Amino acid sequence: MALKPITGGVLVPACSPCDAGDRFLEREFAAMLEQGLKEQLDGAYLCGGTGDGMKMRLEERRAAAEIGVELCHKHDKIALVQVGASTMRDALELAEHAAKSGADGVSSVPLPGCCHAQQMDYYRALVQAAGIPVILYYMPQPGVSFTLANVLESLSIPGVTGVKSSTNDFFFTQQLMNEKPAGCVVFNGKDEYLAPAVIHGANGGIGMWASVFPRAYAGIYRAAKAGEYEKAFGMQKTLNALCTVAMRRGLLQSFACILKELGMPERVFRAPAPQYDAEFAKAFFAEARPLFDELRAI
Repeated sequence: MALKPITGGVLVPACSPCDAGDRFLEREFAAMLEQGLKEQLDGAYLCGGTGDGMKMRLEERRAAAEIGVELCHKHDKIALVQVGASTMRDALELAEHAAKSGADGVSSVPLPGCCHAQQMDYYRALVQAAGIPVILYYMPQPGVSFTLANVLESLSIPGVTGVKSSTNDFFFTQQLMNEKPAGCVVFNGKDEYLAPAVIHGANGGIGMWASVFPRAYAGIYRAAKAGEYEKAFGMQKTLNALCTVAMRRGLLQSFACILKELGMPERVFRAPAPQYDAEFAKAFFAEARPLFDELRAI
């Protein structure tokens, strides 16, 4: 099957359900992903942060890639597989597997604890191992530091065709969009400023709230892209209000509560991620219910 060009749009970050022993549940994963792909989204981002990919076993990640690619292509949508790992060896093996499975592209977080020169060596090896488009994923985190110049140099590697930017520094993302190489795709990874990112030039969005509010998330993206700014920022304001509640109470627990409310498997983050209880859910929805209902009604 010919690769689908990765030029932007909204990609849903697939959740990877697990049991109490943190074992990957393939059937539940497939059901959740297929439900998302029936929405007006452009594809899926597999084994990323929302998919808890870095905590999954390698064999589970390979299974998720195979299932996810098959479902994406069944619905004529893009399959982008996040292959970043704690070691370069594992990441390259996952990239080779994703390509053999038919993925349209691979994505990767930086290798932990590596300097920029080492990251550049890794990205070159990743391009060679995958043989398909590579979308880098930059998100500030402990042990990984980078500058705008570092990211721009990474994007100059032949075969690297885009980047997902998930920094709270919106000006950094603006600079990245202004100075990126011609033809490079920029996905916004911070849901809280999806609308302004698209207005300033982002080609698409990949964010966890697309998993539970797909129509609202896609609506923000499409309204912003069409220049319907009042509509885009109206939906963005509601989403940000819910994000504020979730982050204050506990992001992962709040997300799990919403999954449960929607009839989906709620255990998608592995230990030692915090889990929620009935008291938490009651308090969360006492505050978030109007926002939840408004976003789901879009």
